[in-house]
Amino acid sequence: MGKTAKNKEVKPKRNRITFETKAKIIKLKDEGKRNIELAKMFGYSTSTIATIYNAKSKAIEQRAVEECVPQGACVFNTEYRPPVLNDLDTILYEWFKRNEGRKVALTMTALQCKARSIFAILMDPTHGIFDNRGYRINTET
Repeated sequence: MGKTAKNKEVKPKRNRITFETKAKIIKLKDEGKRNIELAKMFGYSTSTIATIYNAKSKAIEQRAVEECVPQGACVFNTEYRPPVLNDLDTILYEWFKRNEGRKVALTMTALQCKARSIFAILMDPTHGIFDNRGYRINTET
């Protein structure tokens, strides 16, 4: 007989813990609070509290990166990509969709060549939107 739906364990949904909460936990832990006290206070397991405390340098580094990243760039953990790549993705996808039904072989090489040519146009100094690192030029003065 198979398992019924009643016997299946439902995993709790993962919640992202904010930097402010992590900072409070780290501060209280530095002041001498025990993991079990912090777990009851914040509603997390003791292993979560320990993980946050042990990775405190990573949390601080992540916050520093978030504060330095230029406006408009996408942040994924501690890595970011310049806005020019977001525009490149959008334009390349539109080109791909236009050519999809034309019975033209769209190989990886063709996509790469088109991406390079779009990137060259976007990064052209006469275009005036992006600087040499791929960030938007502030045109508002």
